[in-house]
Amino acid sequence: MATRSVYSNAIAQIAGKVATALISIFLIKILTNYLDVEGYGLYAKIYNYLSIFSVIADLGLYTLSVREMSKHLERPDKVAHIAGTLLTLRTMLGVIIIFVSLGLAAFLPGYDSRVALVGVLIAGIFTLFGLMNSAILSVLQAYLKTEFSFVSVTVGKIANFLAVLAVVWMVLPKPLEWLAGGFEKHDLAFLAILGAGLLGNIVMTGMLYAYSRRILPIRFFWDGPYIKQLLIESLPYGLALFFNVLFFKVDVVLLSLLEPPEIADGVVALYSLPMKIIEVGMMFGTVFLNSMLPLLTQSVGDSAKLMKLVRKSYGILLFFGGATALFLAIKSEMILRLIANEQYLVPIGKYDSVDALQIVSFVFFLFFTSSLFNYLLIASGKQGRLLWINGAIAIVNIVGNFLLIPHYSFVGSAWATVVSQVLLVLCTAVATRDVIKFDFSPKMTAGVVGVLAVSAACLFGTSWWIAQSGGWVAILGGLWIREHVKWLSIAADLGASSVAFGVPALLGFWKLQKGAGG
Repeated sequence: MATRSVYSNAIAQIAGKVATALISIFLIKILTNYLDVEGYGLYAKIYNYLSIFSVIADLGLYTLSVREMSKHLERPDKVAHIAGTLLTLRTMLGVIIIFVSLGLAAFLPGYDSRVALVGVLIAGIFTLFGLMNSAILSVLQAYLKTEFSFVSVTVGKIANFLAVLAVVWMVLPKPLEWLAGGFEKHDLAFLAILGAGLLGNIVMTGMLYAYSRRILPIRFFWDGPYIKQLLIESLPYGLALFFNVLFFKVDVVLLSLLEPPEIADGVVALYSLPMKIIEVGMMFGTVFLNSMLPLLTQSVGDSAKLMKLVRKSYGILLFFGGATALFLAIKSEMILRLIANEQYLVPIGKYDSVDALQIVSFVFFLFFTSSLFNYLLIASGKQGRLLWINGAIAIVNIVGNFLLIPHYSFVGSAWATVVSQVLLVLCTAVATRDVIKFDFSPKMTAGVVGVLAVSAACLFGTSWWIAQSGGWVAILGGLWIREHVKWLSIAADLGASSVAFGVPALLGFWKLQKGAGG
């Protein structure tokens, strides 16, 4: 299996993520304007809440099934057996979490209203289809045939986007006065927005299933002993994933519980918007590592080959994680102005969304690096160690939130998240020492830091020129645009900044890779 296949496989998935990320920008823009801050806060609370249950239901089965199917690619019947059993198991778990999440939500402050409970139900069904989609995608991942996921994910996201537009412009436009079925009109609109997301997931899952049957027949299959084996094997890693997601998601739940009720949804909205940006971006590193997992698994035991793969992966992840973190931190205000309305730049207490984004942006750099060590443990069958690491760090994160939220609100949550990621990098690096003694490639690390420093200087210079000389006005061709089409001037600012930062960064990294023989 050539490394080129991994790259083409990863690029196809990344292309899908880029397309959906662009659509997501417009979706966020629409949602943050259509829903008020409190409404978006409830929207974020519901999806953060369900994401915790989604990880419980996932149990790490996607990654482990890719690993197992990669060992039997010459036996399609065996792969079909694994895939069918996985699809059955994921569907059962998805149904279970719908009932469990609803039962618990009824007793949680902020989740126990009628509209919130119906929202939890809709988001639960959304999660069910997501789990089924992931089971199907694991087969394509094992065969490195995930190119169609670009089409299915994009079409699904477009269906979601069009459905949201229909709600906003045609079905339930503002004003909000009107009652129907016991729900206020803005509550119906809120639930319709959640339903639009569910529609997109159904479309995506259906398309991916239809395509996957060309490669391998996948159907529901019940194998009790094998399901038991899967659960036993995946439980340690599944719990590790749960703890890992917990310290990304529990802060929203804790904010809704620890902040005063009258501002809780607003605070959650200001924090959730930056975290949504981080969440979307983190998927790119995961896509790359999922593509690398079959190669890492096959290279365990061949230290030279494994070291080469790890060095190459580390360089790529370090560069893109660091570049994303720097750009977000420097241009955070402009990014938020583009994708949200002015409410998110108005502080609740002392802080606004810009403060949070400038802090949590560095999660990219840390998450990409720690994920490499995670996948090394998975490839070598030592994923059980992640249970203890992630469990300990989740406790640190929860304690940190309890200590910091009363004094620093959601900025305290942001710092707790970053500190947790630092500890995760250190702990996972130590845990892989008996698999491979990786030294963090000092030469590559120094080179990437140097390239990013030069790129950041170019970005600061461009930003200064735009701010001081009105250069962006010249680019756009007039003061009228500045005054009347502000989003376009912001987009031009970000476009010029992206070029000023991205061109020297990519050229510098290309030279580093070429010098390293990559």
